[in-house]
Amino acid sequence: MAKTMNHLALALLIVPGLGLAECYRADESSGRLEFIGEAEGSRFSGQFGAFEVSLCLDEGDLSTGRIEVTVDTGSADTGNRQRDRELLGEHFFAVDEYPQARWQSGEIRADGDEFLARGELTLRGVTADQPVRLSLGDDQPPVLVGSAEIMRMDWRVGSGDPDFEDTDFIRNRVDLRFELELTPAGDGS
Repeated sequence: MAKTMNHLALALLIVPGLGLAECYRADESSGRLEFIGEAEGSRFSGQFGAFEVSLCLDEGDLSTGRIEVTVDTGSADTGNRQRDRELLGEHFFAVDEYPQARWQSGEIRADGDEFLARGELTLRGVTADQPVRLSLGDDQPPVLVGSAEIMRMDWRVGSGDPDFEDTDFIRNRVDLRFELELTPAGDGS
């Protein structure tokens, strides 16, 4: 019986399309998760200092991937004390009530030389569709690069104050960019 089980396990590993998923992880020590906004006509940028990424895919094919990202919203930093205080406060990220944002995708499709991941972003208690553009390098370890255009008001970011809700004052679109070196999930380093 044990011999039969071993042969079955070996057959599953050999048959194309039935290979085991490769899983990777990344966090703030693996790269950067940056955002770019605009207020009063001036661009500003910042980054999140605490986040976790999990990516699993079959046979190295990104189109089979499942991705989950968790971001500590309280780790947002633009290098401007006043702006950061507002970002963490009740009108923007409301970190006391919503300490994390989460994005999950189970559908990734080729789109030219890149991939488009369809997923849902949960931020400030609101869950809505949010696509993300991705590419995965052939490097070892692989590097995941991506971007998204987030319409902040869809998640009530900047709500509760007429000035912050005014998209002429603070642009609605926030650009997100990341470049992360992935580590095999089983690697304890």
